Amino acid sequence: METTTPDWSSLPEHLLASIAERLPTRIDTLRFRAVCSSFRSSIPTPPKTLSPHNNLKFSIPSLSVRHQGHLVLAEFTYYAIRPLPSCSDSHEIANTWLVKCEDLNSGKVRFEDPLTRYRLRFKKVPKLEKLPWSLNLLDYQIKEVAKVYRLEQVYHGNGFNRRRPNVFSKAVASSSFDKIDDGFAVMTIIRGMALVWRNVDKKWTEIDIGFDYFLDIIYHNEKFYALKSTGVAVTVDSKSLTVSQVSIPLQIERFPVRSFLAKSSQGLFLIIKGRQWPVKQIEFKVYKLDEEKCEWVQVRDGLEDSVFFFGYDCSFFLSAKEFPGCKGNSVYFKRRHRCPGTDAWIFDMKDGRVESLSAIPGYSKIFWPRPTWVE
Repeated sequence: METTTPDWSSLPEHLLASIAERLPTRIDTLRFRAVCSSFRSSIPTPPKTLSPHNNLKFSIPSLSVRHQGHLVLAEFTYYAIRPLPSCSDSHEIANTWLVKCEDLNSGKVRFEDPLTRYRLRFKKVPKLEKLPWSLNLLDYQIKEVAKVYRLEQVYHGNGFNRRRPNVFSKAVASSSFDKIDDGFAVMTIIRGMALVWRNVDKKWTEIDIGFDYFLDIIYHNEKFYALKSTGVAVTVDSKSLTVSQVSIPLQIERFPVRSFLAKSSQGLFLIIKGRQWPVKQIEFKVYKLDEEKCEWVQVRDGLEDSVFFFGYDCSFFLSAKEFPGCKGNSVYFKRRHRCPGTDAWIFDMKDGRVESLSAIPGYSKIFWPRPTWVE
């Protein structure tokens, strides 16, 4: 039976507009417009507007030892990029490139190492490794995979403002991050205590949990989730600040070095790093939250398509099937706060083996330097 390729360029304008309204990110809209000239003429260029909370100013919580100036909420976006088959040979297609960037008020973009907070300083980068001024969206598959937040401190004095990054370990924003209304809220951790700032009262409120302390926070299913040192997970309602326990304590053999929460379409996960040294004996365990049973259940199978990225600001997933060149059933991590492309490792969840990223052909350029196909 003969098949014909549909003429997508003949789609009516009202249908194109309806599709464009449902695209979740600005990158998706730009790629949609890049299909053909009729798409571009029917769909206006999405404005490059900064997040509305870029202009928010937060007071410094009383728990902090630094009280000068004020805080701002910095938003970083993770993008996974790979060339389409028509734009690269078969060897290069296997590589996915992961970038982390922030749109600044000045119109410039700040890049950081995806797994740390190390800022990329392109003045010191060799010419052949520098980023291009633009990317042709018809040549690449670009997907927004995560957004992360942190509070940064702004000092006043001598006629200028100076921002110091990483005042707190992490911040998470509510789902209404695209607009600032009475439902907007931010949670952060300082000295083991969780605090929530709500736009309705514009002040920090400490979440009281007794003598325990918090390890990590995340926003999931329109709620703040916080992980206590015992492995107990609680939810915090951003409007009422009501705290509800959603898991019993986690029984583990060794005290974890680091513990992070991560979410995917499958649910909420806990990633535990059990060792820091020596590197060949570092181990990770992954648990999934079963809210019906109120417990963390260790995940041993079914992770073949999952790639975990264990970062300072955020831990998240990618699909190994969707992004060839990523090793499924594995954890990407760093031991130290070093330059991009250095000291990166892969932990294989199946056999427990740890390998240096630079020693594995086809995987080493996921972070830096940029792949040769980025023209």
